Amino acid sequence: MKSIDKIAGKILVVDDEPNIREILKTFIEHEGYTVHTAVDGVEALELAEFENFDVVLSDILMPRMDGLALADKIREIQPDTIVILMTGYASVNTAVEAIKKGVFDYIQKPFQNLQIVLQTIERGIEKKRLVQERKALIDNLRRANNELSFSRNLLDKKIKEIDSELSSRVERITTLYEISRTISSIANLDELLQNIMNSVIRAMKNAAGIFWLVEFDSEQLRRVVTIGMKDIGNLPESFDIGEGELGATVNSGLVRVFKSVEELSDPVFKKVCDKEEISSLIMVPLCYEDKILGIINVFFRRNYNITDDDVSLLKAIADQASVSVKNAELYISQQKMFRETIEALATAIDSRDHYAGGHSFMVKQYSMTIAENMELDKDQLEVLEFAGLLHDIGKIGISDEILNKPGKLTDEEMGVIKAHLILGRTIIESIDALKHIARIIYHHHEHYDGSGYPEGIKEKDIPLLSRILIVADIFHSLTSDRIYRKAMSLEKALSIMREEMGSTIDPEIAEIFFKLVKEEKILPPSSAAVQIAERDSE
Repeated sequence: MKSIDKIAGKILVVDDEPNIREILKTFIEHEGYTVHTAVDGVEALELAEFENFDVVLSDILMPRMDGLALADKIREIQPDTIVILMTGYASVNTAVEAIKKGVFDYIQKPFQNLQIVLQTIERGIEKKRLVQERKALIDNLRRANNELSFSRNLLDKKIKEIDSELSSRVERITTLYEISRTISSIANLDELLQNIMNSVIRAMKNAAGIFWLVEFDSEQLRRVVTIGMKDIGNLPESFDIGEGELGATVNSGLVRVFKSVEELSDPVFKKVCDKEEISSLIMVPLCYEDKILGIINVFFRRNYNITDDDVSLLKAIADQASVSVKNAELYISQQKMFRETIEALATAIDSRDHYAGGHSFMVKQYSMTIAENMELDKDQLEVLEFAGLLHDIGKIGISDEILNKPGKLTDEEMGVIKAHLILGRTIIESIDALKHIARIIYHHHEHYDGSGYPEGIKEKDIPLLSRILIVADIFHSLTSDRIYRKAMSLEKALSIMREEMGSTIDPEIAEIFFKLVKEEKILPPSSAAVQIAERDSE
């Protein structure tokens, strides 16, 4: 997204790789800059003899003259020119050497996002403008002092004011740069929104803030992050998209500045502001491709006068945040689609066995309940969830005649059944996003005493998550109808499982399981199905 206040500049791109030169030239010219190119440092210096450049964007490793040597030469002939280096071999030594030669920043190749290149150029040009402006202002003040014999005290005071103002502006540019680097790598939406608001409040002095997220399904704005507000009990958790001051901001898509709370027409907002001693506020929409994703709401106390710099900074933050929020939402959508695909696959697996309907889902539920009670971390819970759903995926390669045979299986047929673990591991390992659960699935028929299969490993050599699956799998198998027998009663199933402690199942996990059954947090399939149906209907 192009910045409204962009200053047109002249850029020199130096790289011995034609493709990179052309890509950068095309991209940067599209953003409104004039772009020259050179194949190495020598050619770049020849151009610099006749042209003044705002920014030199140069690769480090080049024939004849590398980027560091070029930075040295450019500094001699055009001291105000900003030099940005590009490298695929960034290191601390490289960074130190670059700083010594007056390099503004360096970008690591290959580029993850060309917007980073553009943002670095924009910061460089802004720095150059600020430095030149500072020089000009100081020169003007000194001339004025010589011409009008201003007192030294007055001149010092004026210079300090200018330095303070410029320092503040540089600080805000730095803040914007840090926000960009931080939020671009966050995929978790809640963490991202919290990080955005923390950054906003750090940038604004004596401020509080609320992030409102647009939920398109419900057509509401939901309050997801609140910072620095003492008591917002009267402020609803959500508003309709077209309701009140927030609705007006969504509808207009424009930044709305209230220099006094008296300008608010929304009585609910006004009451909260009065209670919080708010004197002024800003509502900044997050826009992405003509859609409003949310609103950054910043509140100021102590008769704070909102400046144009405040508005510009918040707009810049919102522009960066909107891209990150959209990326996070896309990531969530992809994760949801991935999860639904896994659940559909589990349903398809269970449908092969006429008596195993819902088996994979219930094993997952039991396993997750045990793991949560064991306080396993979020990553382990996610692995266990997918492993529970897909633990029998290898059965997709077993014929219906064997899978649904009502009588006792022959040794050969039992061998086919046992082979489903190998097939399951092979299938899962072929899917990059699921490789990490293959080992868990592969070992879910091992026994604690080493008498299981496929490898006969025992005790702690069996992965922890596999040991949890074993308990859940056995319990559901015992308490549900099978083609060769009816479901056992809960009492009989628990009795069998107690006998299997230390032989088939991990005794420590078994104790946790029995406790959860006693607390009715784990129920046999028929009761669990009723409980789940009741929960889903709430």
